Amino acid sequence: MSGPKVPAALLERLGEDAGAALTEMISAHDEAQVEYVVEQCSERFERRLVEETSTLRVEMIQLGSDIRGELARFRTEFRGELTSLREEMASGRFELIKWVFMFWIGQVATIFGLLAVLLRARG
Repeated sequence: MSGPKVPAALLERLGEDAGAALTEMISAHDEAQVEYVVEQCSERFERRLVEETSTLRVEMIQLGSDIRGELARFRTEFRGELTSLREEMASGRFELIKWVFMFWIGQVATIFGLLAVLLRARG
């Protein structure tokens, strides 16, 4: 980097060597300032990044906790519904067996009735 140009009046008063030294000093100062600003920005960025990451982690933990709570509630609700479904199926099975048994008794009664009619007609 070439640095700032020293005005002719100042160069005449200081001399060539002093003008070159002044230019080097200003350039070095500028470079040091740039490094300082970059370092400060990096530190601020890193600090902000750590803060945001921490906030994100807290939110993720809360979300995980909320999800676990919802899953527990869903499991409880699902088990309740499953229990009621099993009760309905057991009740339906009982009703089915009852009607099958009544149908079977009706069939047996009909067969005995037909046999009685046939035996009377024959004998």
